[in-house]
Amino acid sequence: MKSKINLYRCKDQVVNDAFDRAIVNIYVKKEKNGYKSYVLCGSEAGVGSTSVAVEMAIALSVAGWKTILVDGDLRKSKDYKRLNQSAKYGLSEYVREMAKQEDIIYETNWSSLDYIPCGLDDSESPVRTLCSVRMEKLMTDLREQYDYIIIDVPSINSSVDGQILASKADATILVAAVGTSKKKNLEDAKKKFEEAGANVIGVIENKVPIEEYKKYIKDFDYFKTKKYVKK
Repeated sequence: MKSKINLYRCKDQVVNDAFDRAIVNIYVKKEKNGYKSYVLCGSEAGVGSTSVAVEMAIALSVAGWKTILVDGDLRKSKDYKRLNQSAKYGLSEYVREMAKQEDIIYETNWSSLDYIPCGLDDSESPVRTLCSVRMEKLMTDLREQYDYIIIDVPSINSSVDGQILASKADATILVAAVGTSKKKNLEDAKKKFEEAGANVIGVIENKVPIEEYKKYIKDFDYFKTKKYVKK
């Protein structure tokens, strides 16, 4: 029996509300354009794109949508990935015909959310893996089985892997960190994705200081005070 993967959502209601706002935009895109698969990629390393991908996947599943989170980073060792440490098979094994599709899809502690780990086999170039016919088949099958597919990929300046997966997805969302991400890196990332045929639909700003977030949300203290509670 495969182990269940445990994914945890931030307990801060304000943070959850911020992700819910992003989910509304994703829902609208699906209703208007039929978008189901999304690649999330950092404009540079360390911006927290993986955390954002996990939060978004959980938020979609909480809303009742059948969702799958795919770890598309085949280059980082499993020792650096807590979610993959107990997984026997993953994306790389499936593409190399070492595992069946049902072997790489893991249940999570969220009823409507499944997970595909990156896999443990690093004997071949990730580029060949991601460009394969088997990868195309997997994406086709996932579109039929799920309402939403969230794919986490390595930062754009670390490899071309994200561009490959973005070309297969309906939409790409860049992730930047406030205060550390450079505008030029964002512009370069957008250009690289568009040159690869990807559909870049926006940017998520991560690591926003609370004081800065207050400027965007007029009634920021809605969840923090009792004055909005009807007596």
